[in-house]
Amino acid sequence: MLTGVILGFAAAFFQALSYLSSRLFVARLQRSVGALLILSHVLMGLVSVLCLPLVLPQPLPAWRIFLGPLAACSLFYVAGQTALFLALKHSDASRVSPLLGIKLVVLAVITSIWMHQRYSASQWAAVFLAVAAAWLLNRSGGALRWQSIAWVLAACLGYSLSDLNIRRLVACFAELGLFRASLLSTLLCYAFLGVGCLPFLPLLRKQPRQAWLQAAPFAGAWLIAMLCLFACFGSIGVVFGNIVQSTRGLISIALGAAIAGAGLHDIEAHVDAAVQRRRILAALMMLAAIALFHLA
Repeated sequence: MLTGVILGFAAAFFQALSYLSSRLFVARLQRSVGALLILSHVLMGLVSVLCLPLVLPQPLPAWRIFLGPLAACSLFYVAGQTALFLALKHSDASRVSPLLGIKLVVLAVITSIWMHQRYSASQWAAVFLAVAAAWLLNRSGGALRWQSIAWVLAACLGYSLSDLNIRRLVACFAELGLFRASLLSTLLCYAFLGVGCLPFLPLLRKQPRQAWLQAAPFAGAWLIAMLCLFACFGSIGVVFGNIVQSTRGLISIALGAAIAGAGLHDIEAHVDAAVQRRRILAALMMLAAIALFHLA
């Protein structure tokens, strides 16, 4: 169990690091969201293709079995990731990252309306606690721009639909066991996305070597985060793994404070101690809401 918990914290840390890397690329280096999406996913796709032979089963199940879930989880993920990058273009990572806990609300609404999932009173209380945490975070350090809020909601919707299809994809390889099936699903997704991004490279015209190097920190942090996350799920299960991973909000706040303290205010704005305490409280509320929802 200790290994699974460590992997979950590693996933949360590298996700928080990836948010800062994407904000650096888009806000400070003034490069486009499209360039980051394409360059980073080509890089992650290359690494995934090289690693796939290590986990591919022999023989591989028929493509028709897993191609639908693979395409759905990949495309919804891209939609969510694009929205996240646009949110980070307008706001600090330390404010956007904890707000991703709203995905809990989005998932609850989707599954209760379209999948007829029933939730207990404690779980709905967790949903309202997540909304309260989001409101408190929005009021910490001035109201977020409406563009940021809209893009965060869009990101949560994309990620939620991707998560639902990831469950379908992993189930296609159930005979491999949860750990290997999760790892294979992750590599397949990013290999699929990397290949899918290749035709868009000409749209970026000729990218200098510097642009590829600037996209590499996000690509590396995000891919490591996903590999750690799925390995965490394989070790301690999806429920406990999600609770551990949701600490990314607190980690983002800590990293943001360190970066602002270093004077890099174009990446992370400096805030006073009172605002920082409210952000930490909001992140803890969001963490409590996610834990309560899953444990209930």
